[in-house]
Amino acid sequence: MKYMRHVTTVFLILSITALSGCNSKQEKTGQNTNAANPLQKGDTGKAGPLDETEAAALKDRVLARVKGGEFSAIYKEASDGFRAVGPEQRFLEVWQRQQEETGAFKDAKEISHTVRPDDKFQVFVYDVGYEKKHKALRLTFGRSKKGVMELTGINQKDVPTTAK
Repeated sequence: MKYMRHVTTVFLILSITALSGCNSKQEKTGQNTNAANPLQKGDTGKAGPLDETEAAALKDRVLARVKGGEFSAIYKEASDGFRAVGPEQRFLEVWQRQQEETGAFKDAKEISHTVRPDDKFQVFVYDVGYEKKHKALRLTFGRSKKGVMELTGINQKDVPTTAK
């Protein structure tokens, strides 16, 4: 039973990570994806002033929701593509397990802000301190076809021990 739970958890986290944080075009062209070290700083482009302003407000709201454990609201406000990855219940289960593993959210420090050159999506990476451990939290934002800035990806992974 425990083994099955671990397999399911790994599968869900990999699914969310793949859809929110992986861009095979960038990896093929050798552009910086911060994959080797989630705490590595980088700058891969610039966003327009309106994008910067809207993404800043949205990232603050999403980060506050993560801190407050409001994962249902995060899911409901995310992009259509984000919600197409899987049902809300699965998303909530993944984050509930994350909270059990890490404990309560204590603080977050933004350590990277990049703009993907191919689609101008903005990627913010935080070093998040929880009660039990640190994690790297990545939030990705982009404009929908309707012109609305939305959360398109959220993932979290362990911080390499050498980066602490």
